[in-house]
Amino acid sequence: GGVGKTTTSSSLAVTMAAQGHKVALISTDPAHSLGDAIDMNLQGGQLMDCPLIGVPPSEGSLSVLEIDPASAIKEFKGTVDKLVGETTGDDGGIGKTLREVQEVFDTLPAGTDEVVALAKIINLVKKGGFDRIVLDTAPTGHTLRMLSTPSFLAQLIERLLGIAEKINSNAAVRMLISTSGRGEDVAAASEQAKSTLLKFQLQMYDLEDLFSDPDQSEFLIVTVATELAVRESMRLLNDLTFEAPDMPIKVRNVVINQVLKENGTDVKSFLDHVTQSQQSSIRELELMVSSLPSSDAPRITKVSYLDTEPRGVFGLKMLADALVRDDDEY
Repeated sequence: GGVGKTTTSSSLAVTMAAQGHKVALISTDPAHSLGDAIDMNLQGGQLMDCPLIGVPPSEGSLSVLEIDPASAIKEFKGTVDKLVGETTGDDGGIGKTLREVQEVFDTLPAGTDEVVALAKIINLVKKGGFDRIVLDTAPTGHTLRMLSTPSFLAQLIERLLGIAEKINSNAAVRMLISTSGRGEDVAAASEQAKSTLLKFQLQMYDLEDLFSDPDQSEFLIVTVATELAVRESMRLLNDLTFEAPDMPIKVRNVVINQVLKENGTDVKSFLDHVTQSQQSSIRELELMVSSLPSSDAPRITKVSYLDTEPRGVFGLKMLADALVRDDDEY
């Protein structure tokens, strides 16, 4: 996080559009900083046209979208509820079967909500006729799990359909539904939900094929020149290249942001910029905190710049000495 992923992906999307491509720029990052990067309000979860101000005229276009993973996964779970009906009884072992559904959702891996949201807009993107799609992803760990989730979800849907078949074929459940007077409504909702999940399952297979096709997709690693960030990027490159041989993600480029010139001519301007930015940001935070009731206002602790990254117990203890005051207890 904080290495310039959103800025880099946005810059590439603008460049592609300037070259005449029809581009969709989509953020799957829960932080949702894409709107800040392109200076647009993207609330609403809809593809929006981004004016290419300052870009030489071309046949290209840029559409942007911040997806809402939370609402997408809620809608997905709602579809499953319709599939299995609203019974809560324990007749004929149905209680156990319904608990299986709950267990399915309790074991959903991180990244599932992003993939569900992404699949939800795949058709929208296809209908838009885009020839370039740029995904602004979440930080490393979340993205790795997201890339491996489509196959898991496709199998999960297969399991959900099997559970629904067990529920809907149960005589006790059918009798309970029919006596409630809502039999036809429940059956219709279940069939519609089944159709929706089958379509979603196909989207998962399409998404997995898209991620793993080096002729259609590539992964761009963005980092900064610090020891910890570079180590994390190396692990990511290794995971994408070797840890998933059945679904390799092609990495053709690594971007290192915030690199200073070797001759040191930009050091002063860099330090001036950092100092001004820090002072402005600290003032903004202090102003916000000072507006809170004294009982709710958190304490701000300023930690001086360290000339090396704290590593190991000794290094972390040195940082803690700057963080913790003598009268603090934890």
